Amino acid sequence: MLLLILLGLSLLYHAQIVFLAWGLRMRIPRFKKLEAGETSVAILIVHRNEPDALITCLEQLQKADKPKTYWPVYVLDDHSSSANVDKLHKLSKDFDVKVVSSAAEAGKKNALAWFLPQVEEEFVLQTDADCEVDSDFLIAIEAHLARQEPDVIVARVRMFPTRNWWSRLAALDHMALQLVTFSALNQGKLVMAAGAAMAYRPIDYLRHQELGKAWAGGEDTFFTQAMAKEGAKIVAEPHSAVNTPAPENFRALVRQRIRWGAKSVDYPSLLAKSLAASVALINLGIVLGIILSPFIEINGFLWYFWLYKMGWDAFLLQRFAALYGGSGLLRGYLILALLYPFYIALVILLIPFSSRKKWLAS
Repeated sequence: MLLLILLGLSLLYHAQIVFLAWGLRMRIPRFKKLEAGETSVAILIVHRNEPDALITCLEQLQKADKPKTYWPVYVLDDHSSSANVDKLHKLSKDFDVKVVSSAAEAGKKNALAWFLPQVEEEFVLQTDADCEVDSDFLIAIEAHLARQEPDVIVARVRMFPTRNWWSRLAALDHMALQLVTFSALNQGKLVMAAGAAMAYRPIDYLRHQELGKAWAGGEDTFFTQAMAKEGAKIVAEPHSAVNTPAPENFRALVRQRIRWGAKSVDYPSLLAKSLAASVALINLGIVLGIILSPFIEINGFLWYFWLYKMGWDAFLLQRFAALYGGSGLLRGYLILALLYPFYIALVILLIPFSSRKKWLAS
């Protein structure tokens, strides 16, 4: 019986590989422009509890290549930590930013629902306090707005690890999620998006703000999936990115993945749910097979399938890195690939014990 299950999972994995490989067959082009666009844009940083990281974020924004027209920068305090209020308001003296204290209840979603109706600009470019932008990130977004006339821009978020192995696993896992994101977008499909690197119209976000409201986070993916279902034009920017640190220990890594995984049950996209379910089932199947292998004669097929999966995963990650950068994360791949099924299985087993309100958006 277990052998039949593994055979079924191998077929499921092949379908997944074909879908992802097809999306990586061609490079998503860079867009460069020579003239200023007419779209007005506000840069929005929803601050949580990282004042030191926010300073670095603002310094990087100051150093970045500037759009042809002025883009105001707003720091929105969502009151997650009252101890940082004074530090935030001191920033307005050192940087060209407007610090706004939310009048809503604490939390990122509440702060966005309160603030976005007040934004006068047509588009909002949203990022997080712990993110640093590439030098050409702003002008890449400007180029898409001027030439593509998008409804939403989904840009890349890069995680950079420390020397800790768990941090490296987190960064490689996140790179795999970005691979899925941009492979799907290259086929006109939307699976997920990161609010740390996304541009959208406030009026569109507010129309869909109730979707996924039960969850503390996930507003980015719920919103973009809803826009995709409406047939909105969603543009990909995988070349220029924002950079954020990976979780530094095993506990932080697992907590972050639980936050992301738990919300998938309420995604409005059947494709996103299907991919999440296939990843869960394939890795659970491998772990279950390893546990039962001393008692059931499936060893040969199990090891073949696991090695086969590691090989194809490496091929796809290398292809993504060749197209959009990040090959350094593949160092130590064999060890990380061996850890991966156990890490995913643990996350899946812990998800039922998570609370919708417990996991704050990061």
